[in-house]
Amino acid sequence: MEQLIKIELLGETFQFRADEGHFNPKEIADYLSAEIQAVSEQFPSHVLKTNKLAVLVSAALNITKQYFELKTNHSELIANFSDRTLRLDDLLDKINY
Repeated sequence: MEQLIKIELLGETFQFRADEGHFNPKEIADYLSAEIQAVSEQFPSHVLKTNKLAVLVSAALNITKQYFELKTNHSELIANFSDRTLRLDDLLDKINY
């Protein structure tokens, strides 16, 4: 079922539609909000008032970096599982013959 999620970021309210499925839309919104909060703490207060885009882009870059790190780790994990599976299969073949 589709939900309409509202999230406030840097004083602006945004809405997005999300299907309830594998991910909790509220958790996604909270994660984004926390990342923006963490980034905004690194900027001087006058930047938050005049250049919200810099904060949002920095948060987007951080999240993108995290995504690619997870994607790489996932690929390495799959390759490791595949290698182990092949080795186990070879061992089982040796035992059965």
